[in-house]
Amino acid sequence: MGRLAGACLWENVPSMLPVGSIGGSRRTGRRDHVMGRRIATGLLLMATGMAVACGTPEVPAISGPVPWAASLDLARSRAAAGNKLVMVEFYASWCGWCKRLEARTLADERVIRALAAVVPVRLDGEGGGQSEAERLGVRGYPTIVFMAPDGREVGRIPGYLDPEPFLQELSDVLKRS
Repeated sequence: MGRLAGACLWENVPSMLPVGSIGGSRRTGRRDHVMGRRIATGLLLMATGMAVACGTPEVPAISGPVPWAASLDLARSRAAAGNKLVMVEFYASWCGWCKRLEARTLADERVIRALAAVVPVRLDGEGGGQSEAERLGVRGYPTIVFMAPDGREVGRIPGYLDPEPFLQELSDVLKRS
């Protein structure tokens, strides 16, 4: 499944490449050879910069004070008993944006306090939670789905959000439900 956060310009690289020989030729002499080396060095630096810009952040996954339910069934039963929504975070173990969501957004004290209004549960969309991810049409990670205890979807956050916009989305979902 594709990453929703971040933007990548790799598809534009071919249009940025110079036409002609990078290494120079025997007819044009040393000046063109030096220029070719400079172009090659510039292309290497550009490719390195694009790789850094397009990569996902390497943030270690942490398990903070969010009271994650052990399973979706348990989250639904707790939500029904407490008249709350279930918040399902779909993630993948390789997903850098998921790790960033955990380390930054879901570790924010304001977010943790706001999550008291829902019953949170984490599902590996490529592991044990794959069937639920497919049922709900999850297309990328992270995806957060808010649902009523009966399994009806009432809101969705596709991709990574910083704490402030996350809190706004959570507030909007809670108002609608």
